[in-house]
Amino acid sequence: MLAEVLYFVSIALFGFVVLGAAQLPNSVWLVISIFPVFIAMILGFVMWVFAWSEYGLVVSIGSLVVPIVAAIPARRLSTRNLFIAICGTVLVGLICARFAFLAADIG
Repeated sequence: MLAEVLYFVSIALFGFVVLGAAQLPNSVWLVISIFPVFIAMILGFVMWVFAWSEYGLVVSIGSLVVPIVAAIPARRLSTRNLFIAICGTVLVGLICARFAFLAADIG
């Protein structure tokens, strides 16, 4: 149960990173955010495939709906604050992913 929740949170956070970066208006900020977005896309996809095979539709599809809802209010943020939110979200997502990997190995 803990692994399912952590996978859900991690995939949702990584999805927000990708959708948040798509809202960056200036190309310079988009170039700066390549590294966090690359990490989020690769790790989020791998975790999503594992969640699809192990935990079913609720975790895999549900974790993709949450970032869409969360990205709508992110449009109100300034470009700088959106970039800070993207970097912070990647950091929290990586921490949750690490604990999700540990919980999947234990349980």
